[in-house]
Amino acid sequence: MHHKFYFFIVILFLPVKIFSAYYTMLDTNIVKEGGIIKVKIYSNKLLQAAEIEFNKNSYPVFFVNYDKNNKEFIYSAIIPVPLDYTGKKILIIKIMSDNVKTEKQEKIIVKKLKAGKSNITTGKINKESLEDLTIANKSISKLQEKITSAMFTLPFVLPVDGIITSEFGVSRIYNKGQAKWRHKGIDIFAEKGTPVKAANNGIIVGAYYTDIHGNMVIINHGAGIYSFYFHLHKVYVKNNQFVLKNDIIGTVGETGLATGPHLHWQINIFKIPVNPKEFL
Repeated sequence: MHHKFYFFIVILFLPVKIFSAYYTMLDTNIVKEGGIIKVKIYSNKLLQAAEIEFNKNSYPVFFVNYDKNNKEFIYSAIIPVPLDYTGKKILIIKIMSDNVKTEKQEKIIVKKLKAGKSNITTGKINKESLEDLTIANKSISKLQEKITSAMFTLPFVLPVDGIITSEFGVSRIYNKGQAKWRHKGIDIFAEKGTPVKAANNGIIVGAYYTDIHGNMVIINHGAGIYSFYFHLHKVYVKNNQFVLKNDIIGTVGETGLATGPHLHWQINIFKIPVNPKEFL
């Protein structure tokens, strides 16, 4: 007796929703104080919102481009690590896509920067000059409030050919303790009149003189990144002028609070000074 077996295939037609998928990448999880953390986000859809939380601050994420080959949108952020901020930390990446909020935590280890100390003797430090410094820094802070899309291309270039005489993060003591602070940039010695280049593309937001910083230039590179050029002899640019990487913006001098001809070069990210060498 032969038995016949019948197999039934049931096909269910269900609505299908394509869910947004993303992944993140950090260039490092171990960084020194005054360093930077580069974050990239890749998504198969345009994100509704994204931000990064670190050191109790929130930082915006910027759209970079769309990768046609991999069919994904690319976003990035450069996160500053302040001086005197060390130990085990947490970086939080916050994403909103398809009206759904998600968070991803990254463990960050911030190591101490061994920059040393330096004693500087100058007759230009006094109560009045310190008050002038406070006023000048408030003015400079206001110039960094505008946040625009990125105009730069990595890497940055060293703005002057010379010898680095003072590193970022050095603990400076002026006139046996009249003033103390950690160096917020790097000092590059060069002969007076040596050309100074823009470290990257950007818009001039400051080109003026103060008694402390001397003749100076400030460039907005976008994405919260600003570069500073202090103690210049001559300035060749003006406010709102767009400059390209390697354009000559002035010459080395010793104006302001300086003990000799040099360029003080500084980079701030969202007003936080970081080591310029991280961008080279």
